[in-house]
Amino acid sequence: KNIETGERKLYRVWFCKSRLCPMCNWRRAMKHGIQSQKVVAEVIRRKPKVRWLFLTLSVKNVYDGGELNKSLSKMSEGFRRMMGYKKVNKNLVGFMRATEVTVNQTDNSYNQHMHVLLCVESTYFKNTENYIDQGQWTGLWKKAMKLDYDPVVDVRAIKPKNKGKSDIKSAIDETAKYPVKDTDFMTDDEERNLQRLADLEEGLYRKRLISYGGLLKEIHKELNLDDAEDGDLIHTDDEEKADEDGFSIIAMWNWERKNYFIKE
Repeated sequence: KNIETGERKLYRVWFCKSRLCPMCNWRRAMKHGIQSQKVVAEVIRRKPKVRWLFLTLSVKNVYDGGELNKSLSKMSEGFRRMMGYKKVNKNLVGFMRATEVTVNQTDNSYNQHMHVLLCVESTYFKNTENYIDQGQWTGLWKKAMKLDYDPVVDVRAIKPKNKGKSDIKSAIDETAKYPVKDTDFMTDDEERNLQRLADLEEGLYRKRLISYGGLLKEIHKELNLDDAEDGDLIHTDDEEKADEDGFSIIAMWNWERKNYFIKE
């Protein structure tokens, strides 16, 4: 705690870095959001005429951890394949991709999908030779994934501003969401919870859930930003590293409240 301002910041903590830990996911999401805003701001500074798209890619639900693990691997491969297609690549500046898994409370299946912030040249909207409509994106994703059904795909152009926060900030927030929310898989049924935890641990094992490509990847490296997925979760922003004066506050986990409390 800063004695002068009263502002509280994490100084030292030992994170488990589990994909299912609420605290670790909170810090990852915060860090990913801050880093992404820096990268996007630099892209716009260098290439002010670029346009932005928000793409959501999904496949059929799966029902256990093994299927989830295989599906996530196939989605990563399919995404790389699709980004290499001439129709996509010729106007592509770069991208930021994040994978999310949700639980269907009705049939206990798992839905895995990708949120992708795409940066494209302004020529993307020039004519039908460059522009990719909703149906074409669906066809490209189907082809890249080698599916025998039409997958759920959503694509929308991002407008610079709206009445609230900018659409691009909203898209960044969407890609920086928790990959898996504890409120999504925790119920009052302990046996069901344990099965879901086992499935998700197996499904997410050694999976890369956040990635950058093209100019966004280059800028992320140039800005010397560390790994938001497996890096320092104490300092979510460089400015936090410069301010480490203060005194310690110990936070303890309360299992009944399922939250942390400050130990006096």
